[in-house]
Amino acid sequence: MRINNKIQYVFRALLGILFLLSATAKLIGIDAFELYIFGFGWFSLGTSYLLARLVIAAEYTLGLLLLANFWPRLAFWGSLGLLAAFTIFLIILAAGGNRDNCNCFGEWIDLNPLQSIWKNVGMLALLLLSAGIPSFRMKHKGLWFALAALVPLAAVLIVSPPDNWRYDSYARKDMVNEPALREAIENGILPHTMLEGDHVVCFYSLKCSFCKLSARKLMMLRQRGEWSNAPVIAVFGRGENTDPAPFLEETGFEPDEIHFIEPATFLRITNGSMPLILVMQDSSIAAKYNYRNLH
Repeated sequence: MRINNKIQYVFRALLGILFLLSATAKLIGIDAFELYIFGFGWFSLGTSYLLARLVIAAEYTLGLLLLANFWPRLAFWGSLGLLAAFTIFLIILAAGGNRDNCNCFGEWIDLNPLQSIWKNVGMLALLLLSAGIPSFRMKHKGLWFALAALVPLAAVLIVSPPDNWRYDSYARKDMVNEPALREAIENGILPHTMLEGDHVVCFYSLKCSFCKLSARKLMMLRQRGEWSNAPVIAVFGRGENTDPAPFLEETGFEPDEIHFIEPATFLRITNGSMPLILVMQDSSIAAKYNYRNLH
């Protein structure tokens, strides 16, 4: 390989590594990435789950093709198309004043749309600098391409299957200790109004990352009219920090009532597992959810 081609391959390999890092960051923080997609209101929750994994698999495939360099034209046009689509999307967000983390690198690096546009410009520069690089010699290119395309998708679906594929398995029967809940209500630890009419009761910890994701998801579902519009009662475990303001600001959670209970009581009611969301109808529990089966 000529010296110029070697330099071009360095640029192409750097771009491939960036795609692989981006995909890995999204996969590690896939719960937040799913909600980011769902939050735009364009797709259903199930479609958002699948689309998140397709984006991750596409980035893995492009990263592998760029590094292996056995089909350089396909890798070039695929990378150009994906980066162009992402950049146009980010420009629309930036023009609308959006300053949220765009999840380009998941939760590893917090980039707003404008910052991510410049990141994409750098990636496009690497792509253009590597244009025209000759292909590495390799037999059975079609087979290797099929593996580069199918293995990442299969691996992503195996490592992190969409939650809607396993709603029933996530709905554990023991996720709430009903005798402990009724005892807390009878003793005035929780309000008696929980047993009157319809309510959504959320047991959250202020520091629990899945509780925060659950609160965000619940608000999105309610805003889209896809969930109960009954009053929401938030129940937090009483710890060193009893200020719910940061939690509410970060998640957009808007409960109608907020209550704090002692950790021992909280853990008895939830069987030590959180988040716990209960749909109460009069004096009975009509439905119960954790983060995974909340839909």
